[in-house]
Amino acid sequence: MNPFDHARSSARIHGGCWSDYHALHAWFDASKATHCHFTHRALRHHREGVIEAVELFGETIRNADGVEVPVAMLGRQHIEEDCGRLPNAAEWLIGFDRPDWMTGRSNDAEELARISALHFGGTVDAFLPIHRWFLATSNWAAGSEHVFFRHHAFGIYETEHRFGPALPVGERQVPTRVVAERHVRLVLNRMPAAADLFRRLKAERWMLQATSPARIGLD
Repeated sequence: MNPFDHARSSARIHGGCWSDYHALHAWFDASKATHCHFTHRALRHHREGVIEAVELFGETIRNADGVEVPVAMLGRQHIEEDCGRLPNAAEWLIGFDRPDWMTGRSNDAEELARISALHFGGTVDAFLPIHRWFLATSNWAAGSEHVFFRHHAFGIYETEHRFGPALPVGERQVPTRVVAERHVRLVLNRMPAAADLFRRLKAERWMLQATSPARIGLD
C-alpha cells in the first residue's frame, strides 16, 4: 500500500482523517524514492524504525477528533500491512551479500567527531551528534553490516533532514551534508547509493506481504 492508503487505514482504525497520519506513513516509505522495489523497506520497516519514528514525530499524533494516537502503534500498523509482521532490523540482513569493501572503520563517534573538528574547525561537541547517529545502527545488527542502514547517499539526505541544512561552528555555518558525506567516506572509503545495497539483500516472501486496500475494506 502507498502512504495515502496506510493513512486511510489509520483513520478507519483511530478516527480523524487521513491527512492526520499521512506524514508519518510517507516517512516510512520515503526510501522508495531511491529504489522502486520492496527491498527499500529494509531501511525503516522494522522495530528500530518504529523507535525512530517516535523520536521524530513524538509519542502521539493528535487527530482531527482530538484523540492522541500512539505513533508506535501507527508505525506497527504500517509495517504489518506491508510485511505481515514486525521484524527486527537484523532480519532484513539475513543472507545479505556483503561487499568486500564493507569492512567498517574501527573509529568510534568521538574519534570521528575529533577528526571533523580538526577539519572544519569548532568543537567536538558540534559534530558528535551526527557521528553518533550514523553509528547507532551498530546496536541493530552484528558486524560491519550495520552500516547498511545509514552509510549511503540516502543516509546523507536523512542527516540533513534530522540535523538541519547547516551546523553552527563558531561564527560560521558548515553544511550538514558535507559533514555527513565525509563521515561516510571515512568509514567506507566511498559513497554508495542505497539502491546498490538493496540489490544485495536476499528477498524473502515476508518482505512483500502487502495488504491491499480492498482487503481491509478501504475500496
